[in-house]
Amino acid sequence: MDLIPGAALGPYRLSAPAGAGGMAQVWRAYDTRLDRYVAIKFLSPQYATDSTYLERFRREARAISRLDHPNILTIFDFGEQAGWTYMVSPFLGGGTLAARLGRGPWPVAEALPILESLASALDYAHAEGIVHRDVKPSNVLMNERGRLVLSDFGIARMVEGSATLSLAGVVVGTPMYMSPEQADGSPAGPSSDLYSLGIVAYEMLTGRPPYVAETPLALLRAHVDRPLPPPRSLNPLLSIPVEAALLK
Repeated sequence: MDLIPGAALGPYRLSAPAGAGGMAQVWRAYDTRLDRYVAIKFLSPQYATDSTYLERFRREARAISRLDHPNILTIFDFGEQAGWTYMVSPFLGGGTLAARLGRGPWPVAEALPILESLASALDYAHAEGIVHRDVKPSNVLMNERGRLVLSDFGIARMVEGSATLSLAGVVVGTPMYMSPEQADGSPAGPSSDLYSLGIVAYEMLTGRPPYVAETPLALLRAHVDRPLPPPRSLNPLLSIPVEAALLK
């Protein structure tokens, strides 16, 4: 099946592309059954012939669909068709947290509600036995009223360990926000998500991520080998307790 406007996926009619990444592409679509617009995330067809991946996708999608938290993106539907595996969720038109970064440090009072919402979502998911594995600003979505939701729960887990990826040597996750244990190829746990959330907090409060490098491999090694640059060296307005929290 070609992903083009008007293409049908069961009751869904594709409308327009809404984004793309290394593992997936997202389309805005119309749900003809319920008369609403949704977002459909199509995972790369290169995984469709990998039985290990397909079984992992089904297992993880079922687990994610049971998550019920105001700051976690709801999963309406998931399935496989014509070589594509996909997940259906609400369409949110408010953009991403990534689009709001890069304009300098955020005041602590503005950053805290966002970080508290994300921490609450992760705390809930971890209690349900789900680790995100790819917490980053582009996975934080907003609706038109400004409510934040964390998306892509389990996407990294779905492709992690598949034979296709192992052969290709693809890194699962995003090096700029990846925990040291993930960079070393060790299993990710709840603390891995908290580390990534800490990197997001660091970027929000200092105006830049702690590590910048020319290659993904160099970024991964930085998380393992280099100490965190003191946040107050980048934003002297931060208090000592806030800096201590970021360093922790």
